[in-house]
Amino acid sequence: MKSKNIAKYLASYAESEVDLLTCFPESIHFNHVLVIPAFKEKADFISRFYSSKLAQQQVLMICVINQPDSYCTSHDSISHQESLYEQSLSLGSIYWQNENLTLVQVSNSHSWLLLVDRFTKPIPIKQGVGLARKIGADLALSLIYQGLVLSPWIYSTDADSHLPDDYFSVVDQVNDNTVIGCFNFHHKSENLVLHNANQQYENALRYFVAGLKYANSPYAFFTIGSILVFQADAYAMVRGFPKRSAGEDFYLLNKLAKLGDVEFFEHVSITIEARNSDRVPFGTGPAVSEIMVLNQNKQAYCYYHPQLFSYLKICLSAFECLYQNKDDLDVWFDNLPKQVSTVLIEQGLDSFVSKHTKVNKKQFDKQLLVWFDAFRTLKFLHGIRNLGYEDIALEEAIEICLFNIDFVN
Repeated sequence: MKSKNIAKYLASYAESEVDLLTCFPESIHFNHVLVIPAFKEKADFISRFYSSKLAQQQVLMICVINQPDSYCTSHDSISHQESLYEQSLSLGSIYWQNENLTLVQVSNSHSWLLLVDRFTKPIPIKQGVGLARKIGADLALSLIYQGLVLSPWIYSTDADSHLPDDYFSVVDQVNDNTVIGCFNFHHKSENLVLHNANQQYENALRYFVAGLKYANSPYAFFTIGSILVFQADAYAMVRGFPKRSAGEDFYLLNKLAKLGDVEFFEHVSITIEARNSDRVPFGTGPAVSEIMVLNQNKQAYCYYHPQLFSYLKICLSAFECLYQNKDDLDVWFDNLPKQVSTVLIEQGLDSFVSKHTKVNKKQFDKQLLVWFDAFRTLKFLHGIRNLGYEDIALEEAIEICLFNIDFVN
């Protein structure tokens, strides 16, 4: 897939591992490419994939075995990553190798495994899983550019994910403007305590996205790194995954959503192993650990008050006539609830308007939604919360909210 955007990205922004692909064997072609970062994982997820129907489709899994540099002094941690690496090698035979990249031809399979060793050369702790995903996605992007991966889509998931049989075919139905897709998902565990905690967290995620949909936010989507598939050219245009220890999925989606459509594959679901984890400083693992402690102490798990989404709905609706009132902004603010105007003024809406007075309405509205993006939407909700709408018990929030929530049993 030749693209000026991809060529520019690979030349200026890609990670150094991409340079090692210059001698990658050109005789092998892959239909799809799948990226998985792995830290403190066993090889079960790799074996599971290569014994599935998906592995019959000439797939390249890029597994970035990594650890943060803060773990360098921990012999147990290093041994853990080495063990995963050795187990992965045992699944087949080494076909090609260049420095920290190793291509494994998996036995009795039509698919391949590209191992990336980022544990002997650890990842800076502040760059964490974001850099791990970026390394894998950059390698995938390069192989797509070279024409060795035929699909222009990069699949992103995690070691705890069980992928459905139609995982790779779902993008065949997307519209031309779609730049990223999000699979449906549900958490599952045989451990009832762990399962219940994960279910509460998942319910919170679904409640949050449902609230955004109710408010008609264009950023109403799930930001989970294990359920994403994104278009290669668009990935290059936004300069890839941000190198962060957590939240990299949120920020990538936030950037991609400004380029095109985000499609939710409601009827294609990934099963995620429910577990608590300390792999990242915030996100699912730490949240589940917190919920387990709350449940043990018979305390409620609290989350956003539903009134926040009502105020967001008012805000976004008022944006429709902001352009007409750009020269009399005080009157526009006066027609809003005090909470909404207070937060928008704090966020600098008046400064945005003053910088866009000379554009037409179509351009103004487009730039407004780029400005009031997923991150600023979250800041808006937090601003309203600070004005007296503190978090309440999640069960109560779900019961009193004005919007429907699509739960997965």
